[in-house]
Amino acid sequence: MRAIGALLVAIYHIWIGRVSGGVDVFFIVSGYLLIGSLAQQAEAKHRVDLIPFATKLARRLLPASFLVLAVIAMSAPFWLPRMRWETGMHQIVASSLYLENWFLADAAIDYLARDAVGSPVQHYWAMSAQVQCLLILAAAVAVFTSIRRRPSPTDLLVFLTTVFALSLAYSIYGTSRNQAFAYYDTFARIWEFALGGISRLLLPGINLSPMQRTIGGWIGFAAILSCGILLEISTVFPGYAALWPTLAAAAILVCGDGPPLRCGVARLLAARPLVWLGGISYSLYLWHWPILVFYLTYSYQTSAGPVAGMVVLFVSIVLSYFTTRIVEARFRGRKNDDRPLQTAFGTIIALAVIAAGLFVWRVEAGQSMTEEQLRVADAERYPGAAIKGLAPGSSDIPVHPGPMTVKWDDADVYRDGCHQSLQGAALLSCSYGPREASHTLALVGGSHSVHWLPALQGVLQRYPDWKIVTYTKSSCALGSQETSEAPAHRDACTKWNELLMERLLSTKPDLIFTTSTRVVDGIEEVPAGYQRQWERLAAAGIPVVAMRDTPWFGFDVPECVEINGRFSLKCAVQRELVLAPISPTRAVSFKENLHFLDFSDYFCTAEMCPAVIGNVQVYYDKHHVTATYMRTLSEELARQLAPIFRDAKPLALE
Repeated sequence: MRAIGALLVAIYHIWIGRVSGGVDVFFIVSGYLLIGSLAQQAEAKHRVDLIPFATKLARRLLPASFLVLAVIAMSAPFWLPRMRWETGMHQIVASSLYLENWFLADAAIDYLARDAVGSPVQHYWAMSAQVQCLLILAAAVAVFTSIRRRPSPTDLLVFLTTVFALSLAYSIYGTSRNQAFAYYDTFARIWEFALGGISRLLLPGINLSPMQRTIGGWIGFAAILSCGILLEISTVFPGYAALWPTLAAAAILVCGDGPPLRCGVARLLAARPLVWLGGISYSLYLWHWPILVFYLTYSYQTSAGPVAGMVVLFVSIVLSYFTTRIVEARFRGRKNDDRPLQTAFGTIIALAVIAAGLFVWRVEAGQSMTEEQLRVADAERYPGAAIKGLAPGSSDIPVHPGPMTVKWDDADVYRDGCHQSLQGAALLSCSYGPREASHTLALVGGSHSVHWLPALQGVLQRYPDWKIVTYTKSSCALGSQETSEAPAHRDACTKWNELLMERLLSTKPDLIFTTSTRVVDGIEEVPAGYQRQWERLAAAGIPVVAMRDTPWFGFDVPECVEINGRFSLKCAVQRELVLAPISPTRAVSFKENLHFLDFSDYFCTAEMCPAVIGNVQVYYDKHHVTATYMRTLSEELARQLAPIFRDAKPLALE
């Protein structure tokens, strides 16, 4: 079963690009073996020895885990794009502490980090969740045993079933409210390990006929194989949908207990190749992902082809074999392996090696970042939007912002703490410009409104009687409630919009700046929710400037530039794929107090939308525009806003 789980994970990652459910098989097997044995220990000895349990668990998991982390920490600076260095180092630290799942859970609710490219240690989330769940359950069983003194099998079964029910209920609720966070949430996964332990405790009382065992085993096997094909696991797990692979794995464990069956699934699972793969399955899980990330990075592909995928799998199996034989076996095979001091000492040594690799990496990263921060984006060397024909610029001048700093080249609202998160509903606000300014421009909407702030700040340098007040929230445009997939985020967006309209209608700013279009499933449109809010504002006499949305790329743009160069067509997209031939705003019949601006010709030529214009990096991820490029649009934006300012407030131009 471990072999099947490992192969499913590797095959789906390498060739299919989806999640298979193989990790859940691992969870059930771990719960069956470890939690089941703890429950039996509690029944037999009337106590649970946590220190020997934790020591054995460390000897089983840490050697191979830390070896892979050490190799990545020392090699990544030579092959990992510098754009991924910062998050790569953070994730190695999180993985070393078995907290990677919480790091990714936090990133999953960070709107600007959700599109981040996977790091070579991202798969450590499962190992982190496993260790946390096993330790929590072990401690829970120990506490329950100390309270009950002499727990019977029924007592232990009731206890584990209660834990299973509570965790599953929490998992279902959490998945329905915020699936991206729940996927990595330890407490939404505990029930899977508890189910494995329940399966172990139920075995003595289950008497299945050979026919029932045969049919049940094959049904479970088929369910495991089909789960990842029929379900989009990465978007629906770990709620009730995760019962599919976990119950299937439990069925195989239960039906496989007993005398060998001629036609049972255990006959297949006991085949020598699968038994051999099962023996190296843990190392295979650890190695396959960084090897795949290495290949995809160097080839700049999104998936591996048949031949390349076989090479990735072969290399992973070879490394896993030697890791199991040389590293894992050396620690796992020692007698009296419950000696905690030796285990602790070995862990410290391994962490020291990883820390040394990270230290050298950090020094190199610091030097690169300092060099980029000292670079001055003057108008002569970095004209940006002012360059003729939106040309990429000169190869003699480094692209700015560079790969180490581009992720932070965004608008001030993020650092000033006045941009609302996905899950927040409170109305946050910041003011930019002279505090005594008599006229107000309200910048409202989602992150695609935010990235116009640097350009607007440049505009207002010409108009000292104006100031900017921001009201922005991630993935929540003015009047739009459908841009986020999680119900909790949609509810927060709806509430935020209600508060926003109350504020705008009561304060009545002189002008509102927002976005006018959005690309949904490749089609650019003006959402009906936008128009409803514009009409309400117009009825209150508040003019609105609505800017056409900027292109959405399907890949990390600055990383593509770092790997392939500013002139590579791989880093550009066809205009017709990201923008409508004619702006959808032309079909809007309602125009009272409404001004549409279209700057798409400053982001795209007639055919292509480039990644670098005038030596300036245009995007800092898949679709958010850098502050540096936006500042090069200030002059043109000021020219187009001048008559609107004049109509809104004549005094502004006196």
